[in-house]
Amino acid sequence: MNKAQSKKNISLLSILIVMVLCTIIVYNYNPYERRTTTFEKDLFSIQNAFENISRIEINGEGISNTIEKKSSYWTVNEEYRLDASMQQVFFKLLEEISIQRALVNETAEEIKQQVLDTGVSVNIYGQNELINSYTVGGDFQALKSYFIKGDDVYLVQLPGYQSYVAGIFEVSESDWRDRVIFDGIWQDMVTLTIDRPNQKELVFKYEDQLLRLQNEKADTAKVMNFVERFNYFFVDQFLPSDHIALEKKESFQEAGSIAIDALDDNEDLDLKLFKNPDFNAYLVHINDKEWAAIRNERMEKIWIELEKLL
Repeated sequence: MNKAQSKKNISLLSILIVMVLCTIIVYNYNPYERRTTTFEKDLFSIQNAFENISRIEINGEGISNTIEKKSSYWTVNEEYRLDASMQQVFFKLLEEISIQRALVNETAEEIKQQVLDTGVSVNIYGQNELINSYTVGGDFQALKSYFIKGDDVYLVQLPGYQSYVAGIFEVSESDWRDRVIFDGIWQDMVTLTIDRPNQKELVFKYEDQLLRLQNEKADTAKVMNFVERFNYFFVDQFLPSDHIALEKKESFQEAGSIAIDALDDNEDLDLKLFKNPDFNAYLVHINDKEWAAIRNERMEKIWIELEKLL
């Protein structure tokens, strides 16, 4: 290597060192992106959530829900059983939730105040103590969820999914509760009665270890396939008193009734159904007490299969 080339290499090396030093200085000088960025990605996740959690309190404006373990099952506000699918999704989320990044830029304080003003507080308890506490909120349209713990604000995510994580903490009591309204199968029925406008009432009665359609000729196998639709019968949604469908319930027309006389009197069920073509679900009045909804396509399929028995 000649002297000229050697001098050239030394000059290039000197330039490279200066560039690296400048980069380090600039990177560390940024007052927003480099202020206290050390955090644990799993700060909000809980291993074996189903086993390690005993109670979850969720409170905010218009929201007050306590999810609590009672012996072999979970309850919502000490009154209803927790819906099995919601339970599975919720506890999986609590195990998998991860911090995408900490917010330390100029908008962090603005986002923090917005979440504190409009979000919900979450307290999670183990067997004898509080194991995590934070405030949740976000931007549904942008699918961004923010968790606040202490003075810090974090953008959180479910790894591999683009979803509004905060949404599950914001659901109403009616969306947490178990949607099963007949907790049994056809063998727990004495009679199943279906009455529809301008049609003959149909009665299925337990006889000879099967439910049989009374006073009509029908294929036994088809009858059993039909009545099995009422095993652990559920509604698609319970409706709060201020739901728009209930505010307009006078515009719904009677669409029939379904009654189950059960072996256990506590499981007796009386459903009155109403329909409005402008809505995508039937209104259901349960035992003359509370209101729920069943999707049109699901209810219509029940009616169609009923017609095939005759």
